[in-house]
Amino acid sequence: MARKKSKFTEKFDDSFYRLAKELTEVLDNNKDGTDQKAQADELFDAERQFKKAVLKYEKQSTEIYKKFLQKICIENRNILSARPYFRETATNFSKKVTPSIKQRDTATLKTFDINFQFIEFIRNNWKGQFPKLAEVQYQRVFQARKLLIENNMPLAINRAKIFYRKTPKGHLSLLDMIGIASTGLTSGIDKFCGTYSRMFNGVIIGRIVGNLIDQYSETQLHFYPSDRRIIYKANSIRGRQKIDDVKELADAVNKSFKEDALEGKSIPKKEITEGELANLLNAANLLSTDSTVDNEGFGVYSYTIDENSNTEDICIEKETYMQMLNLIKTLPVLHQKVLRLKGIIV
Repeated sequence: MARKKSKFTEKFDDSFYRLAKELTEVLDNNKDGTDQKAQADELFDAERQFKKAVLKYEKQSTEIYKKFLQKICIENRNILSARPYFRETATNFSKKVTPSIKQRDTATLKTFDINFQFIEFIRNNWKGQFPKLAEVQYQRVFQARKLLIENNMPLAINRAKIFYRKTPKGHLSLLDMIGIASTGLTSGIDKFCGTYSRMFNGVIIGRIVGNLIDQYSETQLHFYPSDRRIIYKANSIRGRQKIDDVKELADAVNKSFKEDALEGKSIPKKEITEGELANLLNAANLLSTDSTVDNEGFGVYSYTIDENSNTEDICIEKETYMQMLNLIKTLPVLHQKVLRLKGIIV
């Protein structure tokens, strides 16, 4: 008996397979007999030696640190934008780095560990010829970081594939998620603090998953930060605990926020109700949570191809669909929001 074709078809894209092939070649070339601990230790040591080399030039380094403060405090006007530049824990950044930035204390700021982001800032803003010893250490940092990122890409891809399989299909493709996961991987490598331990992979995975949830929770509609926090929390719990029932999910979200409050974290002022959560999720997702979803992950309002249609019918149907979308975009914003709540992708 011939297998019935699904009416939901997806154009074959060999991008993932080409990526896998290229990565395999890179990993084969990276085999040098060292393990992850040695590679991480090389990166940490190179960063420290780089800072030591540039701080010998007190006047020049002080000017660059002042320029960094100008970038954070005047251009960005956000002290938190300095966090990606330091290899310091969130606690240390809050209690020590932040006061130094507020007080424009370059001397104290020089005592904190920096990562590749700050190292590149220093190199790019150096006046005159860059010191030879500092350049040697820069190349060490660059190569060690590159090696760690490449060797851990299989982990990022694996986490992206797991996340892609476990979540309803939305605005992100598998390759989108791999790109997001690789950004999380890089962030995890740049932000790990302390000596190497088993927690190294844990930090990387945490950054990867956090990035995936954050980007998956991105919406086409504007939400207040408090609502975005609820959407992020709901998506995180739904993926982790496999909760599909909205009432059960709302209870889990409220329970999680209560636990956050005990840890001193900021939480919404009032509990989220089942109806409020359903409305937020409906508005946030490109697919309505009220619509039925088949095994391929497409909602009932999604455009589908009838296997019995001929090419002319398909072209006409597609053209009609595109004209409908263009007309929808001319409607008032409120009407567009209502259509999105109904599952229409605008």
